[in-house]
Amino acid sequence: MSLTIKPSEIFGSIYIQMSKSDAHRVLIASSLSEKPSIIKPWIKNIGADIEVTKEAVSNFSDLEIIDDGLKVIPKDIIKNKLNIDVKESGTSLRLLIPIISALGIDCKFEGSKKLFSRPIDIYKNIWKEQGLEFELGEDFLNVSGKLKSGDFKVAGNVSSQFVSGLLFALPLLDGDSKIIIEGELQSAPYVMMTLKIIKSACIEVCRQGNNIIEVYGNQKYCSIDYEIESDWSHAAFFAAAGALGGEVALYGLNKYSIQGDKEIINILKFMGASIIYNSDNSITVKKTGRLNAMDIDVSNIPDLAPIITALASTAKGVTKLYNASRLKYKESDRIDDLKDSFNKIGAKIKVTENEIYIEGVEKLEGGNTTSHNDHRIAMSLAVASIVSESDIVIDDAMSINKSSFNFIDQFRSIGAVII
Repeated sequence: MSLTIKPSEIFGSIYIQMSKSDAHRVLIASSLSEKPSIIKPWIKNIGADIEVTKEAVSNFSDLEIIDDGLKVIPKDIIKNKLNIDVKESGTSLRLLIPIISALGIDCKFEGSKKLFSRPIDIYKNIWKEQGLEFELGEDFLNVSGKLKSGDFKVAGNVSSQFVSGLLFALPLLDGDSKIIIEGELQSAPYVMMTLKIIKSACIEVCRQGNNIIEVYGNQKYCSIDYEIESDWSHAAFFAAAGALGGEVALYGLNKYSIQGDKEIINILKFMGASIIYNSDNSITVKKTGRLNAMDIDVSNIPDLAPIITALASTAKGVTKLYNASRLKYKESDRIDDLKDSFNKIGAKIKVTENEIYIEGVEKLEGGNTTSHNDHRIAMSLAVASIVSESDIVIDDAMSINKSSFNFIDQFRSIGAVII
């Protein structure tokens, strides 16, 4: 599917969809409980990644839509052999692998070749050390055997999802365990989200400094009534649209959230946009003129890099995104692919292995480009149409469905002209 987006003025309001990161985690925690849980809000149409996790946990629980919520009813009997299609969801795969092995289930994970080319050696090394099967193919992974408690070493600079996966799994084991994080943990706010959710499900852990988490064994997940937060990662696209093209009011967001991508508000403020916290708890982002360049550490906010690139493409000066090496292992190689996608429409971007330099131009030229099948690049290119001289045509915009079923409709509702 290709999309053509015309330069547009932006004005309106958006209710931000539920957090993808929160939804993944609460689906898993509630499915591991012995009693029913209620998750709110819930809608039938959800992003493709959440649908993957929802289908996966249906092996452990029956899922029932009730009013505006989802009732998760744990099954009495779980099959000891499973096939799980994770499609392109790296979060689903990395969170589920240790849980499957903690439960002693033999499982074949299937999905895209791109997904299984992303880093997974942290788990592979642990599973091999414990004598468990870990057979990785081009588009599948077979795991079998039961995970044992112990010390689990995890490199902090690859993905926080490995830490989160172990946090879900280790309480189910017979003995106590430790997660030992080697080096500085990047994307730390996502681990904080996991810790928050497992605490709500009665799971106890003990943090020892910044690099060791002791997880007690023989624990049981309790049922939870949980309200999913709205998604700051998704809000970033509409906040950027307001800063570039007019004015947008964002509804449903928790300004005290521990979601790391809440940082978009500070970034927009420092770049020169107007940020207003309204009495009805909405947040208004308004254009004040051409934005200013700045240096931004993206180690804890890798998912913001694409929309920051859109913001910086017409900012005054050179924006530097640093500590960006992990971007190479996202849905696409987000360092080289951001450069390619945006330079095709008139941006001036240079990159290294760890940095992205964006020299702002007065206006983007527009034209044909590609998202490299990356949903966040696709949505960022759509937002960039606001500061383009001519139409932007994205040739693989279907990737947007990975995280959002209604981005296009919502973008139209605030003034975007999409054909």
